Amino acid sequence: MSNDSSIDELDTSGVQEVSLDGGESSQSESIEELTKGGLAKIINATKASMTLPSGASRDLYTAQPSFIRVVNQESDKILDILGKILKHQSVRGNIKRRDDDEKTDLVLECNDTMLERINSNLDEMSGLKKAPEVVLVQADAVVNSKEKKRSLLSGKNAQEAKLLTAKNILRPQVNFKVPVDNRNSTPFEPRIKYKPNSLKPLAILAEYGEDGSIESYLHPYEVELNKFEVPEDQLKKVVPKKPKNLEETPLVFVENAEKLEEVVEELGKCKEIAVDLEHHSYRSFQGFTCLMQMSTREKDYIIDTLALREDLHVLNEIFTRPSIVKVFHGADCDIEWLQKDLSLYIVNMFDTHQAARKLNFARASLAYLLKHFCQFEADKTFQLADWRIRPLPQELIAYARQDTHSLLYIYDMLRNELLKKANFQTNWLKSVYQQSTEICKKRYIKMRLTSDSHMNLYMRSKKNFDNRQLYAFREIYHWRDALAREEDESCGYVLPNHMLFHIAELLPREMQGILACCNPVPPHVRQHLLHLHKIVLKAREQPLEKVIVTEEAPRLAPGSAININSFLYCPHDLRQVAERDNLPTLLAGNLQKTTHGKSLKKAHPQVTVFARQIPKKSLPKVAFVSPYQRYRAVIPIAEEERRKAQQIEEAIKQKRRLCPESSEILPKIHHEVKTEPEQIPKKRKPEATTNEQKGKIPRVETQREKSESTSGASQSPGSNKLSRNQKKKQKKMQNEKKLAEFDYTSVDFRKFQGGSKANEKPGRQEFASKFRSRGQKAKNADKRLNKIFR
Repeated sequence: MSNDSSIDELDTSGVQEVSLDGGESSQSESIEELTKGGLAKIINATKASMTLPSGASRDLYTAQPSFIRVVNQESDKILDILGKILKHQSVRGNIKRRDDDEKTDLVLECNDTMLERINSNLDEMSGLKKAPEVVLVQADAVVNSKEKKRSLLSGKNAQEAKLLTAKNILRPQVNFKVPVDNRNSTPFEPRIKYKPNSLKPLAILAEYGEDGSIESYLHPYEVELNKFEVPEDQLKKVVPKKPKNLEETPLVFVENAEKLEEVVEELGKCKEIAVDLEHHSYRSFQGFTCLMQMSTREKDYIIDTLALREDLHVLNEIFTRPSIVKVFHGADCDIEWLQKDLSLYIVNMFDTHQAARKLNFARASLAYLLKHFCQFEADKTFQLADWRIRPLPQELIAYARQDTHSLLYIYDMLRNELLKKANFQTNWLKSVYQQSTEICKKRYIKMRLTSDSHMNLYMRSKKNFDNRQLYAFREIYHWRDALAREEDESCGYVLPNHMLFHIAELLPREMQGILACCNPVPPHVRQHLLHLHKIVLKAREQPLEKVIVTEEAPRLAPGSAININSFLYCPHDLRQVAERDNLPTLLAGNLQKTTHGKSLKKAHPQVTVFARQIPKKSLPKVAFVSPYQRYRAVIPIAEEERRKAQQIEEAIKQKRRLCPESSEILPKIHHEVKTEPEQIPKKRKPEATTNEQKGKIPRVETQREKSESTSGASQSPGSNKLSRNQKKKQKKMQNEKKLAEFDYTSVDFRKFQGGSKANEKPGRQEFASKFRSRGQKAKNADKRLNKIFR
């Protein structure tokens, strides 16, 4: 039992007196006493463990059930204590489920972590190690050459953008009381606990998807924004009040809760407030707000949102009051950042960016408005500064003040300009307030990772990957997203996009090849190099296939030219392009390239009046025929067709006039019938006179009748019976005979009567008898008769 008591003594004494962070315990007066007491307890625990039976004696003790029960109980107690210590030191792993070797490794890892922390704290307490000082690092960024030349021509010094950062910056996320939630499975939930100036009580309502999971949460101030009406005093013309100089304006820097309460009381007495934010997103997955600038007519305020992150919700008393207008410039992102980081919401906002767009200004940037209304050149040298630096340098404080110092004066000028453009009606001004209110209704939505999220980045590139490269691209993209969420780093910091494409495109076989694709090598890539190498090797094992990606929008393949005839090519549609202050124009003489990289100047002019024209090769001459000549050439053809049609029509009329009784059985005359007017009738045979004397005109035998007579003569006279086919053929020939062309020679013209008897013309026989009675010759008589009866 002495061994059991020694174990209990180790358990209680070790936990009570030994501090996990290396500090002094309540029972020790100095570090030396703590070290001596801890060392004595460790020696006693070691002696107690050495007295435990081992070897053959232990086998003898294990035969007793009571010994086994006591040992198991004490072992479980020690493992529970070790598990709590490992969890406190952030050492992953369940020690109860590991074997003896793994348990030893976990304990050694925990000891190393604790000893490093204790040594660091002891050095800091003794003065050997001090907290790292923030060292500012400033570098010149790339400057627009056009802006630089413009400033040189105007006689001013060019403003070069400067990248201001610092070394040894402690990560602000470590000191956040509420840890950042970067989980992909849960949406962003508003953290507001108190709702001032409310028309409806606070209710955090969720929106569910088709699968029953929560997709998002409703806007807490949606009802108040829907019922918001602009106060009448904000729709009237005002006398603009110019702001004071920065040196004459007092500045209030807020970094504790006491000053924050005083600021809230002062802001409650104002009617207009100018607000702006400074954000950081490179060393954080979702980013966080670092600074808030506010300005009234009399003062400027700078609030440290990193130190007061959990206390700034009290500003909702001012920001949601409908009688106070909050003036922003480009508040699309600011509204989301206020919700996510500070639990702040805006009611009654005026966005000067929307007003500038409504007035169709040349540019809608804040720098342009400052130049247009205040004749003030905005200083943009520190627009790339790292706003996590604490304490803030004076350069950054002065840079932050200028964003809101003159914003209220710009607000007054824009209000008057909107009223003037609308003939002093309020419709234009109300429309800007309405657009600003719609921006206030925006909700922050956390970035979600899906199985096809990598395709959004791939479609924007000009790469054409096969299935191996696309597999590596997808797996590395998902690995980067998971690591960035876990470490709370941006994806660009873990692995930039161009390095991601380079690794996926080359698929290096060795680890050194992966490092060669990254210059400089990101820290997380070096730490997880083995995991990236496994992804690349697995991608190389995939069967090679050509992947054809279906795209919603056409992609421009590498090396292909732009199709200017396409309906989708809109070079002047700049709605999706980020707004720029210095766009290329054709007026600049030194500008030789457009945004597409194509030269605006031709190497040789297409048409010139100075150089001698080089004669071109002679081309085959083509005769030109005018439209009038074509018309004259077509006239004879049209006249010939008209004449033929007229002849056909006259022939039809003549046949109907000569034999009206048979007009019902006459077939349609074909359009190819040719009747020449100059045709002279053929001479009659001499024997026709004998027929004329008898009063009948001889009938001419047709070709069909001749063929029928020959076929009938060929048959034997003795064959009275006809076959079935012969009967059908004979019947068919009889029907065709009925429909044959009518023979006019068989008509007895003496029976023809037309018109009245007084006007009845004599027949052919009467005329013939008259002519012969006068002694006319037969030949001349026939000619005369033919002319009369033609």
